[in-house]
Amino acid sequence: MNSPSQTPYNQAPAWPFALRVIFWIIWMGIGVLLLLMARPLWPLLILTLILGYLIQPLIVALTRLRISRGAATSLSVLVLILLAVLLPLILIPAILQNLAVISIDIPTLVDNVILWINHLPETLPGFGIVGITVDLTPFYEEISKSLSETAAQAVTPSAEDLINILPGVMRSALGALGTATTIATSIIGGVFGILLSGFLLLLLTFYFAYDQPNLVDYLVELAPDAYQAEWRELWRRTGFIWSSFFRGQLALSLIMGALVWLGLTIIGVPGAFALGALSAVLEVIPTLGPILAAVPGVALALLSGSMHFPEMANWIVALVTVGFYVLIQQAENLFLVPRILGRSVGIHPALVLVGVMIFASQFGIVGAFIATPVLATLFEWFKYFHTRILGKEPYPELAVEEDAGENAAQEVEMNAEKMGDDGREGASSAAEVDTRADAVVK
Repeated sequence: MNSPSQTPYNQAPAWPFALRVIFWIIWMGIGVLLLLMARPLWPLLILTLILGYLIQPLIVALTRLRISRGAATSLSVLVLILLAVLLPLILIPAILQNLAVISIDIPTLVDNVILWINHLPETLPGFGIVGITVDLTPFYEEISKSLSETAAQAVTPSAEDLINILPGVMRSALGALGTATTIATSIIGGVFGILLSGFLLLLLTFYFAYDQPNLVDYLVELAPDAYQAEWRELWRRTGFIWSSFFRGQLALSLIMGALVWLGLTIIGVPGAFALGALSAVLEVIPTLGPILAAVPGVALALLSGSMHFPEMANWIVALVTVGFYVLIQQAENLFLVPRILGRSVGIHPALVLVGVMIFASQFGIVGAFIATPVLATLFEWFKYFHTRILGKEPYPELAVEEDAGENAAQEVEMNAEKMGDDGREGASSAAEVDTRADAVVK
């Protein structure tokens, strides 16, 4: 028993508001500090989240087959490992074989460029500005002379060039012998680091995918009881943004890669399969990715021409290729993105472009990939807190559902009471009948 001078634990007074704010600020500062300290691990953690979200549908499908969540998560990670091993083994040889058909005659190309420059003085000898005439002929001659000298040196190096190259080759060989041990150590350390990072990635992916429901429940329980329903809805919408973006982006990559491969194959651009694979990879970078993927395709069309239409001039093939890339990108923006990504990411393209540039400068290719869902998440959370600051309900539909649930519960309770009353009345009637029957018998 507690002595009269002691206060029972369940009757301890609440902390003052100022003290609670102070400790909240302290813990927020500790959390930010830990995030900054873990900055080198951010790419690994981001990949963990991405892979964990991607395999969630497979885990859910396996659990519906009465497989435990642990076994389903293990099988999903195993499928992930098999894909990571088999896809490069299948795609890399196919890409290299596809690139082997590309043949560019560099000397002929340089000669054609020089010939074109030599004809420029006849078509565009100069121009005039506010009465001043600018003669471009000397400029054309200088460019033609530089290209001719560069092409000659590249094809037939002189004896003097060979003599000058030999000392550098000798010094490089001696330097390579002196640094062989260092290079070998660096390679071993790099391989060990890659293996360790891969193991940690798979382990963290397993834990995240397995504990994702428990993690959401834990985050919801951090909120006061009165706000847990809307807090859960906020996390549900956040998860919907990320999962929809990842799966939608994967579908877009596969579709756009297949379209580029098919279209360039029809046009006759060499290396169509490799260019399609490049488009699929760069599709993960919003806005900038498709533009970057079109550059090598147009360049190959201009340099090599068409394999199916050799009589067509290279510049015409390049124009057709440009038109094809513009067509599929417009089709993607107008039809594919709204249907595949849906309403998960409703952000203006200009803001997406700025976000991609900022995140790419800070976190590289991974930052460019996650820029769009991060911005969408920030907008979703901003809407929630802005609504709460204004004193409004962030999710009115939850209140409607709660009222409907309470009404249904009250109706069930009333029906149960009514059935109980009817049962009691029926029992009383049966007792009266039995009493009368006994009286008649007597």
